[in-house]
Amino acid sequence: MLSARDRRDRPPEEGVVAELQGFAVDKAFFTSHKGILLETELVFGIILVSVFAYDALKIYRTEMAPGAIQGDQQ
Repeated sequence: MLSARDRRDRPPEEGVVAELQGFAVDKAFFTSHKGILLETELVFGIILVSVFAYDALKIYRTEMAPGAIQGDQQ
């Protein structure tokens, strides 16, 4: 039976098992139709969230913030 030390000192395995270890980027996936669609969805999602956040901040500044300032002056 191999101890933890023996397993740690072995050279890395080759083949399919070695390819599955770690976080490798699959370039073939990103150039496929599904990968391009995923990239487009992510970029569109980031833009959409940014627009919503900007709009929410703009509405907050115009409607909520001046009401608090006017209430303090009275």
